[in-house]
Amino acid sequence: RCGADLGDAHCRFDLAAAGLEGEGNVTSMESTSTIVAAGLDGFSEGVFTGGKLTWTGGANEGLSVEIKEHRAVAGHARLSLWQAMPEPIANDDTFVIAAGCDKRFENCRDRFANVFNFRGFPHIPGNDFVIAAPDAGAGNDGGSMAG
Repeated sequence: RCGADLGDAHCRFDLAAAGLEGEGNVTSMESTSTIVAAGLDGFSEGVFTGGKLTWTGGANEGLSVEIKEHRAVAGHARLSLWQAMPEPIANDDTFVIAAGCDKRFENCRDRFANVFNFRGFPHIPGNDFVIAAPDAGAGNDGGSMAG
């Protein structure tokens, strides 16, 4: 996994230039940590999963929270937050939102074309590979992983 956060000084991916930031407002609440919002209909489902929402209006103005899940529901966005906010969220509270990243090498390469700034170690085998018995043709036969 990557050690950088999408768009930070280490990642260097420009979210604004890529069109992966947005603004919205709360239209209803499903629970203390799940909101339905307007203003994000131009974004594909899941773009904001793992991203950051920062309140620009309402009782939580200036606070930020990570987004657990972003779903598209009938022309609105359904956002599940990782934690409840300290103050109640109300209809028409406004926010800015930035896309998320699951920190996997494949996502960095395929979605963001930002492999040069990837801060992880994608080619080091995991524990399962290390303790597995040699198996010809399975990549753990003692030969080079590079071919």
